[in-house]
This record gives sequence, structure tokens and C-alpha cells, in this order.
Amino acid sequence: MVAGGEGFARHEDGRVMFVRGAVAGDHVDVLVLEQRRDWLRGVVANIAVPSPERVRSTCASRHEGCGGCDWAEVSESSQLDFKSDIVREALRRTARLDIPVDTGQSVTRNNYRTSVRVVGTDEGRAGFRRQSDDATVAAPNCEVVVEQLAAILREVSVPSGVEVNLRVSVATGESTARWDRRAGEVGGLPHDASVGPNARLTERVTGRDLIVSAGSFFQSGPQAAGVLVDAVKRFAPELADASHVVDAYGGVGLFAVCAVPDSTAVTVVETSRAALADAEVNLNSRAGSVSLVRAEFGRWRTDATDIPPDVIIADPARSGLGRPGVNSCVRAAPRVIVLVSCDPVSFARDAALLATDGYLLERVEAHDLFPGTHHVEVVSRFVRAGTLRG
Repeated sequence: MVAGGEGFARHEDGRVMFVRGAVAGDHVDVLVLEQRRDWLRGVVANIAVPSPERVRSTCASRHEGCGGCDWAEVSESSQLDFKSDIVREALRRTARLDIPVDTGQSVTRNNYRTSVRVVGTDEGRAGFRRQSDDATVAAPNCEVVVEQLAAILREVSVPSGVEVNLRVSVATGESTARWDRRAGEVGGLPHDASVGPNARLTERVTGRDLIVSAGSFFQSGPQAAGVLVDAVKRFAPELADASHVVDAYGGVGLFAVCAVPDSTAVTVVETSRAALADAEVNLNSRAGSVSLVRAEFGRWRTDATDIPPDVIIADPARSGLGRPGVNSCVRAAPRVIVLVSCDPVSFARDAALLATDGYLLERVEAHDLFPGTHHVEVVSRFVRAGTLRG
């Protein structure tokens, strides 16, 4: 299995082949969809001999073609191992780093998502995109959402083609809905649902309450957020006595609130106006000083009067830190960088850049926050050369 979730094979002429819908160990017939000089891409046309790791999905929507869970046919017991291997291979190929990748934690296979984006079907119900095209599949029995959200999916009416972001809080029972109201009206929402760009609810992670607006990014649910908070704290024990911590791409302040001691000075760097407003509320009771910076992290600079950060926690988008983000980290010169990545290839590129700039990759852990899909979350620890080793 390779990054992107496809199976990897070789054509009889030696070219590599990427096969959508394949599971490692399958013997399949492949319909080739695209050919280049060095590679081919195709889709499973027939399974001659199934892999021992292939299972039958229990989701009715998946059987109708829903593309949300592209690894629904991969056994639960093997998914995290496959994902760890993908991260290890990305490091080896892209960063030229041969380092062990530890197998981390996984959220529950089903009933873990507290937020989801749906699209209106032709019948005006909540649905998801098919895997093979833009057609929609009704999703009245989605297995991965929590029951409170599943109940909304069964009742809500959505005009055809309209996309709606739905979120619930298991802790408080609150719900939010956000969509472009110029495209049509959504009905059947809970009577107390908070609607629109100013809608918000309270999430609870590791015993801490966090305000999350409908327009702010948050993890797939409190389970996933808790897994990442635990990993960040383990990967940076220096947080316990740090004087200053930077939470880069900080969102609503998840790590600043849940992973950094209240007495520590924190700087949150975030581009989203809504998320930064949430972070201001979530951090307003801290004893330590709080600095909120609305900026692209790649353009952020430490102030000459600031205490240099001991630790930077960075949780960038799928594209990763890139050269600008790495430059900002290196200029700040923390002893430790904890990088949270949601794409193994961009993570490997960032690891190579950080290594070039004097940060040693000490530890890597792969986590499964989206079971049934190819997505993998990577938590890693980088240490400035010549300072300390953990």
C-alpha cells in the first residue's frame, strides 16, 4: 500500500502500477486508466484471489459507491501497520532517512466523527460523493459518525448539490450547521442547532472545554484530538518546564490549552480569523502570557522582546510546513520542534528540510485518526543539533 491509499504492483514490462481498490496481497485483474512512460494507474476490475487482509464492508452506503471510506475493505487489524509502512517508505524515498516509525494509537473504528460535510442528493437528502465520480450516495446510516450526528443525517433535508458542514458536541449536545444560504435552505435540523458563520459549540478534550466556531477547523472528533494531545506531550516532555511555547497553525488553541501548562507563555499563530477568535476565548483564563498572531506561519517572526521559544508545536495543513514554515521554525531556534502532519509525503519533505537546517529527527509515530480510510496522522520530534537528545 502506498501514500494516497492505492495498491502498488509492477506491470510485466517493469513499470510501476498504482491500483485503486486493491489491498496488499490481492491477486486482481486491473483496468488500466492512465499510462505514462514509467508508470500506470488503474482500478480493480476483478478480484481473482482476495488478500487475507481484505474484508467485506458492513456499510450500506459503501456498497452503493460512497467514497468516504476508501479502505473500508482493509481489515481493521492491519490498517495502522500499513499506514506506518507508508510513512516509513515516504521517509526513505523522499527524505533519504531510514528511521523506525512507531505504531501509535487509533480511534474507534466507528462512531468517532463529530463533524462531517455532506452534499444534497437528487432526492434532497444528506449524502456523500461517490468514489468514482461526482454523483451522490445517500448516507442515512453512516457508520463512522457519532449517534447524535447520525440522527441529524437521517432527518436533515438538503437541496441537491448544496454542501453543508455539520458538527455536534457529544459533551454538551450542541450542534452547528454551516452552508452557503444563497444556494438554498437546509431543513430538518435540531430546533436548537446553531446556524451560520457565527455558530459555535463547546468541545471537550482531555477534560478541557474548547469553544469551536462552525467556520473553525477542528479534528474529526474529541477522540482524535485527545490522541494528538497525548502524543505531543509525550514527544515534548520539555513542555512541563518551558518558558515559552509557540503553537503554529494553532487553530482554536487545542495544543496551547491541552498540552501546555497554564503558567507557560504561549504564542498562537493562525490565519483563520474565526479560529483565532475562538483561541482568544479558550486561552483567556491562563496565568501565563498569551500572544495571538493572525498570520501565515511562514511569514511569522519572533519579536525582539519575546522570550525565545523552547518548543514549537506545528500542525500545518496537508501541504506541510514547506520551505517558508521551516524557515520560521529555524529562525525562532527552539530546542525542540514537534511536527504533526496529515500527509506522509509532505511530512517527509519537511523532515528533509529540517535535517538540512540542523534539526535531527529523533522519533516518529503513526496514528490512525480516520479508520477505514488511507489517511494517516504523523507525530514527530525534531531536536536542534548539539542541544539535547530525548
